[in-house]
Amino acid sequence: MALIKTIGLVIKETAYNDTDKILTLLSSDLGKISVYARNSRKGGTRSSYGTQILTYGEYVLFRGRDAYIFNSCDVIANFYELSSDIELFTYAAHLIDMTEDACNDPACAKDAVKVLLYGLNALKKKRNPKLIASALAIKLTHLMGYPPHVSSCAACGSKAMEHIYFSFKNCGFLCEKCSASEKNGSIYIGNGIAKAIIYVMCAENSGIFSFDLSDKLLEKFFELSLRYIEDRTGRRYRKLDFLEEFDYKAALQDLE
Repeated sequence: MALIKTIGLVIKETAYNDTDKILTLLSSDLGKISVYARNSRKGGTRSSYGTQILTYGEYVLFRGRDAYIFNSCDVIANFYELSSDIELFTYAAHLIDMTEDACNDPACAKDAVKVLLYGLNALKKKRNPKLIASALAIKLTHLMGYPPHVSSCAACGSKAMEHIYFSFKNCGFLCEKCSASEKNGSIYIGNGIAKAIIYVMCAENSGIFSFDLSDKLLEKFFELSLRYIEDRTGRRYRKLDFLEEFDYKAALQDLE
């Protein structure tokens, strides 16, 4: 069996039997892969080191005929502390869910994993989780080859856009005139959200998440970015639904 090294993040660990686990790893050069980790359920052993969810490290793997097999790991960082906060952990799961789809294409896995790590680190620093999720969604669509058209009106090509709309049908900005002719296909975003989208597309590293929006604009930015990445991937990301259900149950308990 060939020995390989790869840097990646553990996004899932599944018990295989009494002693072993199957890891799902987002690898910078291999994309999303499954790794069989023998004896990794035995805590405190060399075989368990680096096999916990939200561990980022350099993994040494054997390339078997049908699967990757865990050998060892040098841990670079971990994000375990996010699991102690139900909101942050749920948002982390949402970020991972979106990035997992991007990593199905190994060609963009390196950049996708990189931006995910900056997003998780921003969560650790208690940046606004809704802003992080929104920015990541836009950045991932860009990395996957589906960037929204922002340099002019996506329909007529005009650069004179005093009132800016966003078209999901045309995948980008629309001028007021073109928006009027697109029934139920565009929403008004104005300069604030338009600038946020352009900023995220141009920003790099931690700078992707280094901006602020008012609560009102952030709510619209969040809804837009989520719908846009869902349209591009054909997926529905529902990890955050848990928070709504959680708040609902908490409200019922307060009434009792």
